[in-house]
Amino acid sequence: MLEPGSPVVAMVGRWGGASSLVIGAVLLGRVIRDMPYLLPNRLPGLVLYEVGPGLLLAVAIWFAVSITRGCFRARTRLILFVVMSALVGSIAIGNAFAPSLDERWL
Repeated sequence: MLEPGSPVVAMVGRWGGASSLVIGAVLLGRVIRDMPYLLPNRLPGLVLYEVGPGLLLAVAIWFAVSITRGCFRARTRLILFVVMSALVGSIAIGNAFAPSLDERWL
């Protein structure tokens, strides 16, 4: 059984928080791209629509890599979170376009 405050619990909490941060950034980026009518009509809305999802994901991956310091090398953690975001993004896009793809993306 895991004891509260042990190093294993702290590591699992850090990795879980970092993973949920990256997954949330991917999903929020999809919301920004799928619902542009929620953004303002002027230049800030256009900038948020074009740059927002990528910038949000880059900041989330940077923060996730910095949270999980001490487990692996920085390059390994960066690759892990980039692959995780690509996987979550492809699942989100696949679910959004599932009716038009007729389950051919699986």
